[in-house]
Amino acid sequence: MSPQPPAANNTTKTSGPALYHNVQTYIKELEISEGQLSSVLKNVYENNQREEFMKRLDDRVKQYDVEIEKLCSKNYQDFVKTFNDLLSVREDTSVLKNQLVENNEKIQALGNSLITKVDQLVLENRKQNNILLSVETLNRYMPVFNIYRQLKNQMKEKKNYYQALKLLEELENNYLPMVKNYRFAQSIHHSLPLIKHDIINETFSDLKDFLETLRVEAVKCGKIANQQMAHKLKIDKKYYLMESELEKIEDDSDLKKLPFDVVDFSPLYKNLHMNQVLGHKANFSDYYRNQRKKQLQLAMNSNSNMEMNESKTERDLLDAYKLYLHNITGFFVIEDQILSSTEGLVDERYMDELFSKALPRLKSIIRKIMEECSNAELMLKLKIIVVLFCITIEEVQFPTIQLSDLLREIREKYYSMLLDKSSEKINLILTEDNYTCMEIDSQEAYNLLMEFFPLDSKETKGESSDEFFRRLPYSGCVPKIFLEIKEFVNNCVKFSEGLNSSQTELDDMIRKPTNRLITERLSENIRQLINRVSLTQLVQIVVNTIYLEKSIDLLEKHLLSVIKANSSKQSGKLQGISVFKDLRSEAETQIYELLNRKIDQLIDLESFNWNMTEAQGQASEYMKLLLNFLKSNLDSFSHLPVRLKNYFIFLI
Repeated sequence: MSPQPPAANNTTKTSGPALYHNVQTYIKELEISEGQLSSVLKNVYENNQREEFMKRLDDRVKQYDVEIEKLCSKNYQDFVKTFNDLLSVREDTSVLKNQLVENNEKIQALGNSLITKVDQLVLENRKQNNILLSVETLNRYMPVFNIYRQLKNQMKEKKNYYQALKLLEELENNYLPMVKNYRFAQSIHHSLPLIKHDIINETFSDLKDFLETLRVEAVKCGKIANQQMAHKLKIDKKYYLMESELEKIEDDSDLKKLPFDVVDFSPLYKNLHMNQVLGHKANFSDYYRNQRKKQLQLAMNSNSNMEMNESKTERDLLDAYKLYLHNITGFFVIEDQILSSTEGLVDERYMDELFSKALPRLKSIIRKIMEECSNAELMLKLKIIVVLFCITIEEVQFPTIQLSDLLREIREKYYSMLLDKSSEKINLILTEDNYTCMEIDSQEAYNLLMEFFPLDSKETKGESSDEFFRRLPYSGCVPKIFLEIKEFVNNCVKFSEGLNSSQTELDDMIRKPTNRLITERLSENIRQLINRVSLTQLVQIVVNTIYLEKSIDLLEKHLLSVIKANSSKQSGKLQGISVFKDLRSEAETQIYELLNRKIDQLIDLESFNWNMTEAQGQASEYMKLLLNFLKSNLDSFSHLPVRLKNYFIFLI
């Protein structure tokens, strides 16, 4: 569509040179405007220069056409030549194209193969990396497998479960947390409870073996404890060694070690630790306590050798008694060591429970044996064994006060048996005595008598200074009775030792049976003797009672010395003085009656002539017999005190 010319009245004509210049300017703007025509055309139409512009534009086009023709004519030959060259190259290009396609196919095939190889290489590289990572991981976690393997081996060998528990604890606490995200760790973790259960079962099995060891070694442990205490108290070895061991040389090495050293406690400590780690300490402790209670119950049962019967010798009884108490001593010594060396396995309450169960049974057995015993010497041996047991067991806080009280109860029976035994000996001494003054013909015998019976007496010496001779006023039964009473006191003291008695109680315990021996047994034996002996023997009995009365002071001193007491602090005294005075009075009365009876008998035997006017110059046979009788009896009165001698002469 042709542009519409502007209105004539709105434009003005431009003069010739200016018009030319403007049009040239528009054409130049158009050439350099890169196709932007709107502004140029607008100016042309606004200035009414359309014709001039078109004219000048045609001139410029023609000018450019001429220039193009010149340029084309100049390069046409070259173009033709180039085009011909291009046509000649066309065939080579086709061949090259075919070769290129063929090479491309080969390259594609090689590329696909290369891609496959590369993919394989990548895959293998990934595998290698995975292998390296796995090796690295395995090397890092190999201790887990090593420890687990060692743990399985330990469990399989069933030898050292303590080491197995250490491995398990190390595995569970240190290594499994490092590999908790791996499936093998889960598998190991699930197997640990079974291993723990097996370890617990084995610890209880080991505990059973250890308990059996305790049962067996308790006797030896108790024997060593009693041996050490006996050496400390200076008690003879026959009270803790078996009779078969007395002839052997005693092993002093036991005195240098602790009693419980005969037991290896390491299995108990290890098993206790394992159960504590595994959380089963309470069950372990309960099982141990229950089993030990059963063992104590078995140990408290007396064996058949401890029963008093004719088939059992004293040796068998003492051995069984010592073995029984060794076992109980060893049991509590071991428990005391376990109490002090472990935590939570046993406690004071458990020990008190054991004591409370053991004490009644122990008292019952000791009482039964003591009550069945009819031999004072055997009872004293049994008592010393019990006292040694009490002192030893006190070291582990065993309450022995009830056993001491029991021995005090049994003491009366022992005193009674001693009284019977001493009474028999005294009766035998009185029966076998010749009731004549003691005559000693050697200095050694006299010194020995004075050592054991240092009583002042009016002895008669020999006439010759070359020969030693002593005649004592009392007969041989006096020092023998003194020594027997002295031995009785010593035996009473032996039984009272170790009973935790005060000085006053000890003094009372010795005086009472001694007074009974003098006032009841000795006096009764002498009283019976007075009624059946001759007149001469009665006179000697009177003299004997005098010196027996004097010997009371010696017995009093001996009693105070053996109980280590002061005479000023003792309220009681031996009661023999009044007893011997009463016996002497009875003997004197019996002498008087016998003299009168004998004189009456002699008078009755002779028929007198009362109507005789004168004497026959000699004494009758009756008078001779009577005078001889009186003379012999008056000679026997020479040893009597002056008062008694004059009294009897007056009676005659």
